[in-house]
Amino acid sequence: MAAQQQLLALMSSLYDLSLIAVVNSLDLKVPALERISKLPELPRNLLIDVYELMSKREDLKDTLLEELSNLDVFNCLVHYTSERGQLLRIVAALMASNKPLPRRLSDAYVGRFGLPQMPQMPPQTEAVNIEQADDDKLAKQPSQLKFKYEYDDIAIPSCSNNSYSAATELAKVQQQQQQQQLEPLSPQDGLAIDLGLRLGSFLSEAGWMQESISVLSCLNERLKQMKPFKNQLVTRLDCLQRLLYAESSHCNFKLAQQTFAELMGLNPVINERVPCPLIAMVYTQISSMFFARNEYHNSHLWSVKALHYLEMTAPSRVCIDVLRQAAKACVVKRDFSRANLLICQAVRRARETFGPNHQKYGDALLDYGFFLLNVDSVYQSVNVYKEALTVRRGIFGNMNFHVAIAHEDLSYAYYVHEYSTGDFSCAQDHVDKAVNIMKNLVPSNHLMLASAKRVKALLLEEIALDKIADGMDEEDLLLQSEELHNFALQLSLEVFGEVNVQTAKHYGNLGRLYQTMNRFDEAERMHQKAIKIKTHLLGPYDYEVGLSIGHLASLYNYQMKKFRQAEDLYLRSIDISLRLFGRTYSGLEYDYLGLCHVYETLHEFEKYLRYAHILETWQLLRGQNLTQNKSSYPAIEEDFTIEQVKTKFFNMKSHKNEEASGSTSSEEPSNN
Repeated sequence: MAAQQQLLALMSSLYDLSLIAVVNSLDLKVPALERISKLPELPRNLLIDVYELMSKREDLKDTLLEELSNLDVFNCLVHYTSERGQLLRIVAALMASNKPLPRRLSDAYVGRFGLPQMPQMPPQTEAVNIEQADDDKLAKQPSQLKFKYEYDDIAIPSCSNNSYSAATELAKVQQQQQQQQLEPLSPQDGLAIDLGLRLGSFLSEAGWMQESISVLSCLNERLKQMKPFKNQLVTRLDCLQRLLYAESSHCNFKLAQQTFAELMGLNPVINERVPCPLIAMVYTQISSMFFARNEYHNSHLWSVKALHYLEMTAPSRVCIDVLRQAAKACVVKRDFSRANLLICQAVRRARETFGPNHQKYGDALLDYGFFLLNVDSVYQSVNVYKEALTVRRGIFGNMNFHVAIAHEDLSYAYYVHEYSTGDFSCAQDHVDKAVNIMKNLVPSNHLMLASAKRVKALLLEEIALDKIADGMDEEDLLLQSEELHNFALQLSLEVFGEVNVQTAKHYGNLGRLYQTMNRFDEAERMHQKAIKIKTHLLGPYDYEVGLSIGHLASLYNYQMKKFRQAEDLYLRSIDISLRLFGRTYSGLEYDYLGLCHVYETLHEFEKYLRYAHILETWQLLRGQNLTQNKSSYPAIEEDFTIEQVKTKFFNMKSHKNEEASGSTSSEEPSNN
């Protein structure tokens, strides 16, 4: 056994030495150029090892860029899925040296496979009513469900015939397929489809969303012009769901809406030949789009529909992505029990299937951190976010879209964790990195940059408050915070409009800031706007509504001396918190303290003593939870099959009145 290990080690050393010798022989001299031109003739496993070693040599990066910009060479490598991590690291190394491989590849694909621009009549569209239930149509779709669960909280949506002429087009295609023998795809079309799907997905996976959108949009247009071919509907759906992912991730919601309309046009002609895992991914990407647009009800509906189509035979990537998105949708609906079930299964599957250094595991960790932060497991959330950032940096390097998002999420978790100590150094470090990366990757008016700046604004405000408490004048920090908040608000208004949860959150953040800056009338207007929008969108008893009501109560109590109005608002906020989270919710402390201040000021000592006792009981219960390290939602360690997960999910009761806890910060965690 020892001899075998020594032999393997020797062979490995010889292999490494051979690779080094090959790479060292590559330079710009004529003999070396000839050797470089023959590199693609190597077996893929050898070729990618050579390229990875070249990516570590600054003097060879230009040569490597030219090699990998060749679509035929890259097509060979992108098929080598077992070493996808190596290819991602090679791209990251080139991008770290400003070698724009993603742009070169997307331009090469569009140049080779793009169709000449031809004038087209704009499609006639109608509004899509995604919430209209149609059980008969759903029954005709290829869910092939062997069960039916009672899930009272959610009506599964079905898509009415709508908005895109592709439905008629595909119906004609299906009729033609029955009437004639389909011609096989030309080699050029076959390559365009295979390479387009693989390259488009690789680019979005690597964090280069705009380039991914270019490739997949080009392929989508080509597909619409092709003659009928076998599996045309499946190919169109697959292309569109990948395209929708890239557009939503990049916050390009105008394009995402067009892609969504195309998917809705194809939905009525889905038949039994469309694999259920693909349908699950289509609905998951639709859910993700609505989630990014802060339309949580719609996101939740589509994520549940995706779960219906998830089968035991689905690929691991599909299972993990469907579970992750459904978990996030449950979090924002405050359905934490279901969210815990789904995200724990996603994390376990990602680690066991792909390992602890894989992107899919990092993605699952990021969503698990989001869940933990929302159930007040802040310390655990910070640790999970740190691990997710480590995984992503190990794959993508530093200057990457996915890494910037991980920095921002970790910064916000640190902000919540350090709220009581006032030491925001870690949070500030990570948000500065997120902002700097985004500045290099996206336009100055991009939503992702605005999101990072929003977190920075929150931190500047808290830092300024601490310094003001120490007797220092920190008006400049507050003005910087105001500028950042207004930047985020204006962009949200442009993209989402006035009546949107994200816009309401920005109004609430400005309200808190103006309260700090002693601009009380402006603060009151901002809080009132936030409450009005949130109530309209989410109903009177939503967590977000209670949060804004509590902020306005604080303004009335401590600054504007409107004590009776403050009392009413505190009682409403407490009622919402108790309905949703139970007696140990951490945010109750601020409301109880505020009521005690109100009653003490009004000399209503009986009420004061009553709420002082309630506060003392709350502190006792919270202390017990912290001492015993109790969590309302401990990690689920048991492995379940997909069918078991679905059974538990659809049979589970909603526990909106169970004891849980939420973020102690003054703003809801970001939903990146």
